[in-house]
Amino acid sequence: MPRFLIHIIIITLLWSCKNNRQAVREPVQHQKSHIDMESVRHNQELNRREEAYILKMIKQDSLHHYIDSGHGFWYYFLKQNTKSKEQPKAGDKVLLNYQIKDLSGNIIYSFDEIGEKTYRVDHENYFRGFREAVKLLKEGEAAVFIFPSSAAYGFHGDEKKIGTNVPLIMELKIIKINKQKTD
Repeated sequence: MPRFLIHIIIITLLWSCKNNRQAVREPVQHQKSHIDMESVRHNQELNRREEAYILKMIKQDSLHHYIDSGHGFWYYFLKQNTKSKEQPKAGDKVLLNYQIKDLSGNIIYSFDEIGEKTYRVDHENYFRGFREAVKLLKEGEAAVFIFPSSAAYGFHGDEKKIGTNVPLIMELKIIKINKQKTD
């Protein structure tokens, strides 16, 4: 009798589990809303206008040779190090200093205000253009970078002195590169 009862309990449990299964649900398909598409168009137009303005600035500057970074911004060297080939890589610690200006040349953050900083390449939360710019310079080099807002602080600004969608000029000096040790 107890064996028969155990079989009945097991069959009942299995049957109840089978009946409680829910049907597999398909993923919900989201269509881009009109507002999303309008936002995309607005940002694309903003990027086009900023790039056109920056390229016009570059064309009018006959004193400097600008380089297209390949990352959506442009730069020129103030000082180059022709003896070294070592640029910072992910994990390296870089001692640097920089200042930030608006496109009219007004200083937003000065060298003195920022001071010398140690930056661990690709491990700290700086704006995208900054992270890429550091990797373009060698120890002892200095350059001026022009960032459209999309490569700078973008839509959010820095929540202090830099507002929404502000293109920036950054002068960056690499003082020392401490290479990450590899095992």
